[in-house]
Amino acid sequence: MIMHRPKTIVVGLDGSPASRGAFEQAMILAASLRARLVAVSVAPSLAGLERIGREEIRELSRPFEQALEDASDAAARAGLPLKKVLEAGESFERLVDVAEAEEASLVVIGDARRAYMERVLLGRNVAKVIGYSPCDVLVVPEGTRLDFTRVVTAVDGSRQSMAAAGRAIGLCAAYAGKLDVLAVVDVPVERNLIYGIFEDIKRRALIAVSAVVKAAQAREVTALATVLEGAPFRAIAGFAAEIGAGCLVLGSYGKSGLRRLMLGSVAERVLALASCPVLIVKSGPGDPDDVVGALDP
Repeated sequence: MIMHRPKTIVVGLDGSPASRGAFEQAMILAASLRARLVAVSVAPSLAGLERIGREEIRELSRPFEQALEDASDAAARAGLPLKKVLEAGESFERLVDVAEAEEASLVVIGDARRAYMERVLLGRNVAKVIGYSPCDVLVVPEGTRLDFTRVVTAVDGSRQSMAAAGRAIGLCAAYAGKLDVLAVVDVPVERNLIYGIFEDIKRRALIAVSAVVKAAQAREVTALATVLEGAPFRAIAGFAAEIGAGCLVLGSYGKSGLRRLMLGSVAERVLALASCPVLIVKSGPGDPDDVVGALDP
C-alpha cells in the first residue's frame, strides 16, 4: 500500500499559496490513510536580533503563526486532528528535525511556481529537505492536485529506481490506478559511433521497464512500458505532462546520496519542470513493494 500506510504525515507551511496547496493535498491523503497530520512552520531565527524590540520580533513570527492557525481551521473543517509545531531557524533543518522526532513516514512540501531557472536556483531548500529527510517526500507544485489514478515512475535499472517503481505499483493497487513505466536512453552523439553501445543501453532499459510491468501485472495493476531517447529530465517531466499524470514517482539514493544527487541533478531538474506532484521514495531495496528482485538472476 502507499508508503506502508504512514502513521504520521508532516507538512511544511510558510503561508505561501504553494504551501497551502500542499497542505490541502496532505489533508486528503491523511484522511484516506487515517494518518496523523503534523503542520510545521519555521520562522526566521532570532539569533542576533536581541537589539530589536519584542514587538518587532513578534512581527517576524506572526505570518508563520498565522499559517498554522489557518491550517488548524482547515483541518477542523475537514474533521482532521492536527498537531501544530512552530520552530525558528533554518527551515529545512527544523522541518527534518520534526519529521525525525515524530517518526514521520511522509513529508509534504509545496513548490512555488517560478520560471525554470528560478526554480532550479531557488528550489535548493526543497532539494535539501529531500536530501536530509528520514522518509519519503512528496513535493506538490503550486496549483497541482495529487491523483493516484494515473501514476508515472521512471526507472534506470538501479535498485533505487526499482524500489520506487515498487512503491508506484503499491499506489496503483491501492487506488485502482494505471501505471506508466518510463525509461529514458540518453546517449551523446559521439558515443553512438561506438558499435553496439546504444543497443546495449536500450536493451537494459527494456529489461528494467519489462520487470516493472510484470510485477504490476502480478498485482492486477494495468501498466504500460515506454522507452524514450533524449535528456532524461526533460523526457520524464514532458512525458508526465503529456499523459496528464497525477503523480510522478522517483527513487532516491539514500540520505547522503540524494543530497549529492539533487544538487544540479536530473531529479532536481525534473522537480523544476514537473506539472504534477512528485513522490521521492527514500526507502531502500527490500521493502514489501520493492520489485528489484525481478532483475536478480
